[in-house]
Amino acid sequence: MQSPLKVGDIIREEWLNILRDRRLFAILFLVPLLYTALFGYLYSTQRLVDIPTVVFDGDNSQLSRQIVQAFEQTEAFHIIKHTLSENEVQQTIESGQARVGIIIPNDFSTRLKHGENVPVLTLVDGSNMLFSNSATRAANQVVTTFSYGVSSVKLKQQGLQDEQIAATFAQIPFRSRVLYNPLFNYNEFLVYGLIGAILQQVLLLGVALTVTRDKEKGIWNRFAVWRGLPWRIAYAKTAPYFLIGLVNNVSAFALALYVFHLPFRGLFLPAFALAISFVFALLGIGYLASLFSGNQVGSTQITMLIAVPSFLLSGFTWPFEAMPHSLNVLGHLLPLTYFLDGVREIFIKGHGFEAIWRDCVTLGLMGAVTYFIAFVITPLFVKAENQAEKQEEVRQPFFPA
Repeated sequence: MQSPLKVGDIIREEWLNILRDRRLFAILFLVPLLYTALFGYLYSTQRLVDIPTVVFDGDNSQLSRQIVQAFEQTEAFHIIKHTLSENEVQQTIESGQARVGIIIPNDFSTRLKHGENVPVLTLVDGSNMLFSNSATRAANQVVTTFSYGVSSVKLKQQGLQDEQIAATFAQIPFRSRVLYNPLFNYNEFLVYGLIGAILQQVLLLGVALTVTRDKEKGIWNRFAVWRGLPWRIAYAKTAPYFLIGLVNNVSAFALALYVFHLPFRGLFLPAFALAISFVFALLGIGYLASLFSGNQVGSTQITMLIAVPSFLLSGFTWPFEAMPHSLNVLGHLLPLTYFLDGVREIFIKGHGFEAIWRDCVTLGLMGAVTYFIAFVITPLFVKAENQAEKQEEVRQPFFPA
């Protein structure tokens, strides 16, 4: 008579399964600690510092130079360039070289002394709301709390009296202009990034299962005849996912544009080229991962380890300027980084091929390199599977008819 099923036995059996499966054990107990350490390290700077800043000082007076120096002395700003016009400030921000622009207009100090309301203008790249919030707050603080105690000594040496110094500093106004997202709309900031993250997750998971599915069904050995042409295997297994990836890109962004009315300030062709490059890179990475996995669970776990931290390490939400160097390097090895950078340039900033061609080339190289590695090692995996099958046939007795 069969012994009755006991809850305790099932619990014991489940614990044994967890302890025997090293990969599952690592996911359950080590991955949470790993990601906690990773994200804690990611935000270890706690605030944005050394934001690349461009300056136009049209006044070039003692007062204007003191204001520029006050910006330079803060942790928030790092002045990388001085320009000769206000238009050049905006062009520098649009090109991505700087995130903040400081504009001190012509005859600034003279007009202030005459009682005019002449503000220090700050231009901020609003495509990333962390930059816009932090830079606007820090710039306002620099201007409104401009160091009276330190600067008054230097201005006294220029012949100004205490009353003149107090009147001058009391009149300095501040104005900021946020480019690309002036209303601080979280839809424009987050939704595009989340769309990219889910597109990556779905496609990586789909293509990662394409080889392991055949291995589990025992039909992977049929590709032994193509062992000398590994590109055929890759093409046959990933071509459907290439079309699926493009369809998903088009449909997801169309939904965002026409249903939720997210901005699209660029052109369709650059956006489509970026989508093609992104899908190609993901296919190469997913296909390579599937070769190293013996089953669908293993390939799913590998792609999860790639996809989970990608969004935070992509620089879309937490800027690379605020990341530790090691995570900055790691983030630049992920395809989502370049895709979301291109999405920001096209959809939010309205730029064209000139702003995204590097992203497309980098994604193309990622796909080419991973596919090349897959081509090199595919015959080894096919050969090993085929030989295992032949060894199994040798062990079986053969009875001629």
